[in-house]
Amino acid sequence: MTLPRPVWYGPRPMNTTAEMVRVKEALAWVDAPRCVQLKAVTAKGQPVELDAEQTRKLAERLLKLAATLETLQAEADEKA
Repeated sequence: MTLPRPVWYGPRPMNTTAEMVRVKEALAWVDAPRCVQLKAVTAKGQPVELDAEQTRKLAERLLKLAATLETLQAEADEKA
């Protein structure tokens, strides 16, 4: 499943939902195979505030993104 892509996302479309996470207005995505990018601002440009539970959820999902990034980097290295 490919998600719709907001303008600020990056240079390439995401291939799977495993490459993007969202908690409240905090978004993180894999800009493969280079890095994970994170954006956390409200529609009004203010910082996003997360409670403890939301912070844990974001941290867990970021760990999964890190694993996805490692996989994509390994695949890119194999192709090189």
